[in-house]
Amino acid sequence: MKRRILQWKQIFKEKSRKRYRRRFLLYISCVFLALVFWFLNILNKSHRFELNTILQFTNIPGDKALSIKENRTVSFTVEGSGWNLLRSKLLSFSDTLTIDYRSIRGKDEIDLNKLLLDFESQWSRKMKIMNVYPTKLDIIVEKKRIKKVPIEAILNLSFADGYDLSSKVNWYPDSIYITGPLEYINSIKSIKTIPLILQNLNASKSIELPIDFNKYPNINSSIKSIKLNIPVEHYTEGLMDIAISQRNESAGILTFPSKCKVSYKVALSNFHKVIPQSFKIIAEYDRNLSNRLKLKLISKPNSVKDIQLTPETVEYIILKR
Repeated sequence: MKRRILQWKQIFKEKSRKRYRRRFLLYISCVFLALVFWFLNILNKSHRFELNTILQFTNIPGDKALSIKENRTVSFTVEGSGWNLLRSKLLSFSDTLTIDYRSIRGKDEIDLNKLLLDFESQWSRKMKIMNVYPTKLDIIVEKKRIKKVPIEAILNLSFADGYDLSSKVNWYPDSIYITGPLEYINSIKSIKTIPLILQNLNASKSIELPIDFNKYPNINSSIKSIKLNIPVEHYTEGLMDIAISQRNESAGILTFPSKCKVSYKVALSNFHKVIPQSFKIIAEYDRNLSNRLKLKLISKPNSVKDIQLTPETVEYIILKR
């Protein structure tokens, strides 16, 4: 009898658990659907929000350069649906707006309030502009200047264990011609790319890297990006015994030991190209040492790095002549 009662209790508990799970899942589903409908309702409503965008000018005569005294970034207060707000936050609705130079020819000031309808049309009329700041821009149109400047690649690289650059990072082109107003051209010594961050590299990379022209208002170039080559290779450690020399071989100095162990890291492809004759180590006096000479590496292959000398100092005797 007790066994049957226990069996019924177990059955009741299992049924209760299943009933609780169903009710809990139903509750969670209802909450989720309520949140979805609430979110959709919010997105369908009209909202006001801020958009920052950069102004670009089109149809500028080939021999002219246009510059803006203020920043080219303009702030808009716009009204649109929640969908447009979401799109502007996630996808950068439009990071540039264009102004046709022909519509402002002969002017030294642009009234942005008169261009609001044109800006709205560039956003496909999906948003209404309520306010713009600044409302006016002072412009200068002058003869275009040209200058050749080097390109500086902004890189932040890290490598997987045992890997490193096998040679210098190179890019093409390494310099470009820029055009713009004289005042801006003269202030630019080099042009930088957008920052590139690569981590745990274990293979060579070829990347097209854009030039960051947003940092250089009023400057133009036909070249917009560079081809970046990052040579990466697996490194190994090498070890050699190198004879110790003196700066003045006629000084009659004998060192103990007469050889130095040189450890280094080298790319696998260059491992067999490293020979003892590529290194030169000399022993020289150091005022901070007593009865010892300091070892100094004065010649090494370009392909090796992280060189260590063992020992770093040696004993010596001066031979009588």
